Amino acid sequence: MQLLSLIISLVSVLVAVVVAVWGFRSSSRSERLRMFFDLQERYLSEPVRVGRRLIHTAIAGNDHVIITDIPRETLSSIGYTLAVMNTIAICTEVGYVDEALIARSMGRSFATAVYAALPYIDHVESVRGFRPYPYAERFAARLRA
Repeated sequence: MQLLSLIISLVSVLVAVVVAVWGFRSSSRSERLRMFFDLQERYLSEPVRVGRRLIHTAIAGNDHVIITDIPRETLSSIGYTLAVMNTIAICTEVGYVDEALIARSMGRSFATAVYAALPYIDHVESVRGFRPYPYAERFAARLRA
């Protein structure tokens, strides 16, 4: 009888640990998926789409673009878009979201926009003295590789 109660107490602890670990894994997966949908919603929001469009029309392919000649509202929109993209890159780097999922859903668009915005990023670096969107640039480089 004592042996049976000892076995039951050991098995119940083991079952509790397994249930706790399994529950944590499920919670973690669901949280990562929820974070992905939140980031995707931000990336597809109207202000970010407008900013990406402005990156491609006002900066990309224009070898002699003078950033100071671009209207302030346009630069603000581009800056906001790059800040959102930097946030997405941070979330992938620290593992809050699955990088492969982000790459499959928005990877090409993300990398293209970051590389198109390099003249703007270079300008901001020359004015502020630091590179403003390092995570977005690193993530774009990984996506292109």
